[in-house]
Amino acid sequence: MKLGKYSFTGPIASIDKIKDQSGVFAIVCKVDTEYFLIDIVESSKLRTRIGDQGKKNCWIKSCNGQLLIFVHYTMFSKQQKRVQIEQELRELFQPPCKAEKIAQFHHFNESLNSL
Repeated sequence: MKLGKYSFTGPIASIDKIKDQSGVFAIVCKVDTEYFLIDIVESSKLRTRIGDQGKKNCWIKSCNGQLLIFVHYTMFSKQQKRVQIEQELRELFQPPCKAEKIAQFHHFNESLNSL
């Protein structure tokens, strides 16, 4: 699958099939025959990051179909390049589970917990 100018491998339904290497992953929702981008995240260890992702609730709430993962490995790129890809694709596609929204959500929950 092509996102912007980048080729992603997938769909991958299990994180066990993802290499724990650097890259960018896309969380995609498949509804019937259509695909909707839910989130884009960069990491130096993709499989670990997907498994530890605190945004899973947002992914589930944003998808009324099947959640799938697509990956773009960047073994020879530094973090700066991965961040650039992540930001470029977030700006282009405006996925619903952007980090800023999640940070606000966590802050709101922390406020509720302190009551």
